[in-house]
Amino acid sequence: MRNCLRSRERIEERSRSFSGNARRTMGFNIYDELPEATSPSRYHGKSKYHGTDKQVLAEIFLQHAIGGVLPVTPWYAASKSLAREFPEQLGCLDDPAILGRVFQMIDDNHDGILDEDEFVSGIYELLHPTTEEAKTLSTRIAKAVLRPVDNDFGHVKSVAIIGAGVAGLQVARRLMEIGISCTIFEKSENVGGVWQKNYADFGLQVPKELYEFPDFPYPDDFKCDLFPTGPEVQSYIELYAKTFKLYEVTQFKTVVVELQPNGGKRGWTVVFEKEKQRSSKAFDYLVVATGMYSWPPHMPVARGSSKFNGQILHSCTFTDRKVASGKKVVVVGGGKSAIDNAVAAAKEGSKTTLVCRSWHWPVPRYLLNLVPFKYATYSRFGHWFLHPHHEEGAAATWLHGTCAPVKWLWWRAVELMFRVQFQLPRNITPEEGIETDLFSGGQILNYEFRDMVKSGQIQTICGSIDKFTETGVVLVDGSQLDADLVVYGTGFAKNYDIFDKVIQSKLNIQKDGLYLYRNIIPPRVPDVAFIGCEVSTFNNVLSQGLQALWLQKMLSGQMELPKPGSMEFVIQKEQAWKRTWMPPASSRASLYQLHMTKYHDMLVQDIGGQRLRKMPNCFGELFMPYTARDFASLFPRGSK
Repeated sequence: MRNCLRSRERIEERSRSFSGNARRTMGFNIYDELPEATSPSRYHGKSKYHGTDKQVLAEIFLQHAIGGVLPVTPWYAASKSLAREFPEQLGCLDDPAILGRVFQMIDDNHDGILDEDEFVSGIYELLHPTTEEAKTLSTRIAKAVLRPVDNDFGHVKSVAIIGAGVAGLQVARRLMEIGISCTIFEKSENVGGVWQKNYADFGLQVPKELYEFPDFPYPDDFKCDLFPTGPEVQSYIELYAKTFKLYEVTQFKTVVVELQPNGGKRGWTVVFEKEKQRSSKAFDYLVVATGMYSWPPHMPVARGSSKFNGQILHSCTFTDRKVASGKKVVVVGGGKSAIDNAVAAAKEGSKTTLVCRSWHWPVPRYLLNLVPFKYATYSRFGHWFLHPHHEEGAAATWLHGTCAPVKWLWWRAVELMFRVQFQLPRNITPEEGIETDLFSGGQILNYEFRDMVKSGQIQTICGSIDKFTETGVVLVDGSQLDADLVVYGTGFAKNYDIFDKVIQSKLNIQKDGLYLYRNIIPPRVPDVAFIGCEVSTFNNVLSQGLQALWLQKMLSGQMELPKPGSMEFVIQKEQAWKRTWMPPASSRASLYQLHMTKYHDMLVQDIGGQRLRKMPNCFGELFMPYTARDFASLFPRGSK
């Protein structure tokens, strides 16, 4: 009996010991990282295998083999061991395309099963290539091998910035402040991005105080309109770049061809072309700042365009309205650029028709022709009437739900006001509620388009082009339009081809865009940030300035990033929130629009700043519009 009790005590003791160990090794949050002991890596000088490469390969084979061979499924498991054991050479074997090519190379008899000799000799050849096939595949794999994510950025001394628009310039400004060497790669011949040259008569749709650098307000002697023209905005951006000597760190007429990981080291290698000469340079960190609306143009050209005798342009190439002189013009699209294109064409052409699938709500510059729109759209009061953000607290969420009828009535009143101000006829009144439509086609307009539609200078048709003819277009309903010029004001597409296809898969690009932590950091791709190109607000230059400051704090160690799993958890919440109510669009991941107040709050709180920028003025905090100057104190004094 005594022996039985002792045996039971020993069993219970072992059980408690196992339970404690299990909690230590297995009791982690699913969004946290695996305990380090379960993920050996030669990056950290750790490995559970011993011996030469061939001996290690043999151990890996025996660990996963079934009946002395590796069929396809065990091969997948073995590849993960290979990726962990040889991360610098085989770290991307988790990609199916790469894995298939490797299997094809080492399966000598092409029977779809690997024996030990095929596995060991084949992988060894890939690690130490001698044949042309192995060298080619080894080089291909090297372009996609990423180091493990590490949130310590003490190594960053040099940064490559892709794009010299308002985002790239602010990033360079912020990082140079803390002693980091920056190189900006710009494919055009000047700074400014889309402001250098754009469609005819383009300009700011907001007053200048809503589009200025937070550390560089428009100088008192700077001559421009209240709503600056495109050339005036470009002059302001050039002045910013000259003031802070950003021209000196920019390589113009330089096209970035490819971005490659730095092999076994941290950072990225930028492959670029300048004056038809291809070169490459390694950097410790990479910032993609190519903008939301840069390249390539999105042109859903209908069939039969080759037979059309007229001219087909995108809005970005319709830079001189004289091109439309005396012509019959068809403009395609319903966004701000399409509206502006139609107005410009109507001033010169003989007939202008705007064709779009759906209409968007226009926002007047002055509500009731009295109150600047910024008081409703750039204030916390206006922000409160939106669909609540997923990070709102319980009390705020309850209040939003309780006051839902009030919010609904508010937006119907706003729609009525806009209908009256723009004298919207029934055939161009949007079907979507304005509180939702503002996240897919928000546009601030003057009354030129309204007046031209009323006078007959511009005709509007809700539909789409089915095909081209020699003399015009045929719509899907069968009606025909004569045309000499067709302008597509249909925006821009996104392209990530400067990254390897395997790295693109790790970015986890979705149909509705690229979801990032704080719209900046991809959790599973190290040493890269996206500034200004994956976020869209109604005050982009300020948003990008805060992003640049956020990045500065991160790289200087004044702010710590969460672990990749925790970042992915935040991203999943963001993704679910947007997909429950925001209209489907290829850019939905980047859209914040009127929710920019909440987005700015999150960035400011991350860096330890005060979220309420107008306090102790409670009235101002609630009702006054936020501008870049409200955030100026966050930036170093030397910036002002």
